[in-house]
Amino acid sequence: MSVPARQNLYRKYRPQRFSELAGQEHISKTIQSALATGRISHAYMFSGPRGTGKTSSARLLAKILNCKDLQKDKNGLPDCCGVCDNCKRIEEMNFMDIVEIDAASNNGVEDIRQMREKVKYKPAEGKYKIYIIDEVHMLSGSAFNAFLKTLEEPPENVIFVLATTDPQKVPATIISRCQCFDFHSVSRRTIQNRLEEIVAIEHKEGQFPDFEPEALAMIAECAEGGFRDALSILDQISSSSISDKITLDQVLEMTRRLSYTMLKSIADSIYSHNLSSLVKVLNELYEKGYEPLTIGKDLLEYIRRCMLLKIDSNANQILDLPIEQINEILEQIKSINVRYLIGSVTRVERILMTLRSSLQARILLESELIKLALGDEIFASEALEKRIEELEQKVAGLKRLAIGNQVSGRLATFPSSSVSNRPQLNSSVNNITPIRKETNFSKNIGPNYELPATSIKTLNTDLSKLRDIISKKSEPVIYAVMQKASLKIENEKLILTLNQTFAYTKLKEEKSIAIILESAKELWPNVKNVEILLENNKIPTTNDEIKSQNQIVNRRVDLKEEIAKIDEETKERIKKTPQVSEAMEVFGADIIGIE
Repeated sequence: MSVPARQNLYRKYRPQRFSELAGQEHISKTIQSALATGRISHAYMFSGPRGTGKTSSARLLAKILNCKDLQKDKNGLPDCCGVCDNCKRIEEMNFMDIVEIDAASNNGVEDIRQMREKVKYKPAEGKYKIYIIDEVHMLSGSAFNAFLKTLEEPPENVIFVLATTDPQKVPATIISRCQCFDFHSVSRRTIQNRLEEIVAIEHKEGQFPDFEPEALAMIAECAEGGFRDALSILDQISSSSISDKITLDQVLEMTRRLSYTMLKSIADSIYSHNLSSLVKVLNELYEKGYEPLTIGKDLLEYIRRCMLLKIDSNANQILDLPIEQINEILEQIKSINVRYLIGSVTRVERILMTLRSSLQARILLESELIKLALGDEIFASEALEKRIEELEQKVAGLKRLAIGNQVSGRLATFPSSSVSNRPQLNSSVNNITPIRKETNFSKNIGPNYELPATSIKTLNTDLSKLRDIISKKSEPVIYAVMQKASLKIENEKLILTLNQTFAYTKLKEEKSIAIILESAKELWPNVKNVEILLENNKIPTTNDEIKSQNQIVNRRVDLKEEIAKIDEETKERIKKTPQVSEAMEVFGADIIGIE
């Protein structure tokens, strides 16, 4: 089989000097300066996207270290001559002291052990032996561990260069032993300029078509920051064309990208809410064989340009577009809200994530773009923000109302009759957790009860603590009848004032007083007596009245299941109200208690 007479462009135009390393000047200058000062490291790590010059820079480092006649570039920094025997042999890739290892296929411990054995030998031809390990992140964990000591203390005149497109997968112990250089994506303008130089050289040599500037600009955009991808596309298009000049349309046809005119037409249909025009344009693209994912990616980039230009009309330094396109886009988005453009970018990006796994990508793209063309209200995030803002305003109004009621000395109750009329039970009996601590205040005093002379703190804190202690002593009746009592301490005496005759009679019993006194001393050790008073001196007159009230209290204590059922019915009724159901849907909440 004969060797191809023509070499691939990305191999033919691989940089042979650091001055030719376009787009990565920050790296070339650093390495050249280190060589000039004699501060060469024993290990380097080159990381970055594909096709940005990592392996080429590793070979340039090997060349400049072994060059027999270093030259100076226009900045006065050392660079390889490119004409000595070592430089030529490195270019031809037959230099014995450069060892390239593909970690993707040599990723085991045994491969690293073999390398460690060979590292001991001195360079055969040059001053330094260079080991270039490509895609180093593919090494196994055991291989990395076996490599650590050699990487940290290699033999003299041995230099390691590790290249990777995924530095996050490289252990920190490896990274800490290297000087790290990050290769970034090359700008579209830089790639286009380099393509113009190569096209001029190739066209001059013959049998290579000429390219329109717009065609080269599209190739540079398709490369997405990588020189190798740009040269591969250029090589493919030039080899498959028989015309003398390649146009933009030919490049679009080969790369399956959408033209600026087509993207502008799609965006016009979306911005003007012209659904029929949008569907027609999409159908034309499908008939031409365009994939939904390709349409979505190109449309996302176009809407991004619209967004940036809407935010800053002078953003062309970022976009690097022809001035005619800039003016047309600015005119197109003149009446478009910037929030709509931001939401559009977010929605199209989410569409792209879903298209890859969709069974009907075409239908999905059509439906989502139609939603996009319907207007501002289709954005769920913006609608959610509006709903949250409305709910916050309602909550703030309720807070102001609650504060006003507390200041006036009265508390509002929930309007539902089943809630306001249900028997009052303590939280330990009905197992309902209060939503807010303030609801204890409403529970302890009724909706129409005038505040006694004692402070709110005394009512909510002291009485509550005393009742909790009594509850622990398994005295539910005493706990229940003390629910609406007022409490104060005077001259080592605990005074409880009640507004119900039965409660007064129950607490006046010797057993009850003994339990209350015992519990009170746990809180106030100086209390020696307990006095039970009845509000307005309403002393019970008959045993029938006492018996009747006793039955009521006992019924309240024993009806846990009935009250729980009422609460559940009330919860369901409250959930169906528009305001509450809306709040629950937005915040993912549920009703945990009713007071």
